Parts: sequence; C-alpha cells; structure tokens
Amino acid sequence: MTGATDSQQKYENYKTQFQRLTKALLNDFNLEAIFIEYAIMEDRTESILRHADQWEAYLKKCGKRQPNIGTKITHIQKCAENKKAVLHRYFADDLLDKMLDWKNERNRLIHALLKQKLEHGEIKALAEQGYELVTELRNRAGNFNRAIERQKKKENA
Repeated sequence: MTGATDSQQKYENYKTQFQRLTKALLNDFNLEAIFIEYAIMEDRTESILRHADQWEAYLKKCGKRQPNIGTKITHIQKCAENKKAVLHRYFADDLLDKMLDWKNERNRLIHALLKQKLEHGEIKALAEQGYELVTELRNRAGNFNRAIERQKKKENA
C-alpha cells in the first residue's frame, strides 16, 4: 500500500468510526460509544507522539510494557512542558488531564459493570463526555500534525 492509499484508508476508517460513534450515542449504545472513543484516543495520542518525533523515545521509556493511553498522555504532557515545543501550544492546558480523568472513570465503570455498583446515567454521561474529549483531541491533533508538517517544510526549504 502506498502512503496516499494508507492516508485515504485511515480517513475512511475515521469517517466510519465517527459515524458509528454518533449513531451509538443517539441510540444509547453507550458502551459501544465508550469503546470507540477509547480507540480514537489511543490512535490520536500515538499520532501526536509520532508527529512530535517522540514515538521511539516513548517506546524506549515503556520498556517491556505495552504502550497504553495513560503513559502516552503523560509522555505528551511531559514534552508539552517545554514552552518552545510546538506541543506546548496545543497541549499545555487541561485537555490531557481531562482525558486521564475520563480514562480512570471509564476503567472504574467497566469494572463496576457486573458488580452492579453503577449510578443511574453514569455510563451515558461518560459516553457524552468522551465524545466531547475525542472531538477536541481530534481537532487539536490535526492542527498539531499540520503545524509540524509546515515546520518540517520550512526546515527543508
């Protein structure tokens, strides 16, 4: 597969997943929505690290552990502390903290699911919050990735 074909396929996959996410939320398939939201967060955080040329450093830091959303987010946060880094412009606010809180609440609810320790509406509220977060993350990741591409073009010109 060529790079253009890979990009087109990724675009089509995202389009499909966001359609599924919207449909899941509209029909109260909140667990499916949360599942899709989590997958999007995983993908977008990896994309951010790759565009920031931090993916290999992140993997090295992980060692034998598998990459996961929590460690990807904390790695992005650490890199965004550098005020001169492009990451700082896009990710120095509280979005990533909100995502970590969402992930932790998701994990709590998933583990409580069969123990029936859920409050009415908790899963729906989490799905709705996740939608807001993935929408913001998707927009910022896209803007960040384009800024990095522009920066690389300038450096190579």
